[in-house]
Amino acid sequence: MHIISDNDLFQRLVFDNPWWDFTDETEIRFRNPTKRTFFPTFVTGVMKAGQGDVLVLAGPLRAGKTVMMRQMVADLIKRRISPQNVFFCSLTTPSYTATDLGTLFEMFCRRYRHNPDAELYVFFDEIQYQKDWEQALLTLAKQRPNARFIAAMSAGAPTTVSGEMTHDGRMNTIILPPLTFLEFMRFRGTEEKLFDLKNEKTAGLRGKVAMRKGALPHLNAEFHRYVNFGGFLEGVLGQQRDGAPAPTFIRDGVSDRVLHKDLAGMYGVNDAQELNRLFALLAFNTAREVSMDDLAKATGIAKNTLRKYLEYLEDSFLIRRVVRVDADAQRFQRQVAFKVYLTSPCIYAALFGPVSATDQIFPRLAETALVSQWLGAPSVKNLAYASWRGGGIDLIAMHPDTDKPDHVYEIDWTNRYNSPQHAPDGIVDFVERNNKDALPYILTNAIARPGMMRTVDLTLAPLALYCYWMDRDPTLRSFHRKRVE
Repeated sequence: MHIISDNDLFQRLVFDNPWWDFTDETEIRFRNPTKRTFFPTFVTGVMKAGQGDVLVLAGPLRAGKTVMMRQMVADLIKRRISPQNVFFCSLTTPSYTATDLGTLFEMFCRRYRHNPDAELYVFFDEIQYQKDWEQALLTLAKQRPNARFIAAMSAGAPTTVSGEMTHDGRMNTIILPPLTFLEFMRFRGTEEKLFDLKNEKTAGLRGKVAMRKGALPHLNAEFHRYVNFGGFLEGVLGQQRDGAPAPTFIRDGVSDRVLHKDLAGMYGVNDAQELNRLFALLAFNTAREVSMDDLAKATGIAKNTLRKYLEYLEDSFLIRRVVRVDADAQRFQRQVAFKVYLTSPCIYAALFGPVSATDQIFPRLAETALVSQWLGAPSVKNLAYASWRGGGIDLIAMHPDTDKPDHVYEIDWTNRYNSPQHAPDGIVDFVERNNKDALPYILTNAIARPGMMRTVDLTLAPLALYCYWMDRDPTLRSFHRKRVE
């Protein structure tokens, strides 16, 4: 029986790195697919890596991590970096299974005679399939100080918060979440139809962007498509004429990948059926408060096992847990209850079918979409919600320094506060009690106006428009911008 030789492995690497064959005379033509809004942040992270520091790009399967890495390769070659100084390796390739990172990388270095001080760009895709990958990657980075090491992964990232440093400051993680609402519209080509972007083109990002007259119903229709189908590129690029994705996306796309059993097994989750049952229950209750006791009773799963499953689902970027505070905005010492959100509302549609905008479930999916806009921002860790006997607040942004409520959100998809019979007493009481300088938002279906109740200024804004602006104006996601008088 023949064994796989180093030369065989290198030939596979050559296949993955076609740019190695480029010469000075090669006419290079790049396809230019639309880039995600996170690409500039990724480029900055890549260029800051090196001198022993590494960059991790983490996010759910099918979020576009591989595409972004290949776009970075094209960007480097356009910058006149030698193609023979760029290395890409996908660790899902079966022939690499028994080979460690160092061996694969040194094959490349030997073939092109790269000395220890060479300026190299090294990309490892789906690195979680390599045992002890963190230590291996950091060791390589230390040995090659002028090389920039970048790793992409779909589970088990050092952190689920973008921009957080780990491993004594040597590892930076960027989170690539499912598509934001702004990205969804750009991939579909609908942003320019709904917004006047002329000023932006002449004045740059600081130019004013206005929604076109009468566009709000169309924006809400676009938001409805986003909620049901918009989290992943397949749901955008494989559409039918009515704007819905091809049925195979729902049947074979998200549903079959949602628990990626190969990854679950790697992280010690052996009962796939039990995990599937829990995930379906959590998905069905997205944007609701759940407790460990209720989950244990509903699933029959022991609490210790439940904790392991919840950590795996969050580490795999399938759910996001949000902590609870009380009526005084104080955190509980024991977090036995929490709010759970799918990382993309379209996963709900994949599991249970698309939901109409008038369905009673839709406000929860709209809230899920709101939270998903923050998944790629560092401030996602500051999210909370309030719950107490007889009341609660849908979503709160806590100030990172004071841990007081900074932005306070209530979802009013049915526009009930547009009626004189209903008043937003709960959110006003909460703001007056805990931080009168907090910015309270009532996110509606179609109402846009300022308001005031007692001493509290309120902003009523369409939820779809707010989701759009969150990606347009990053200060909305930083939460702690000072109030402008």
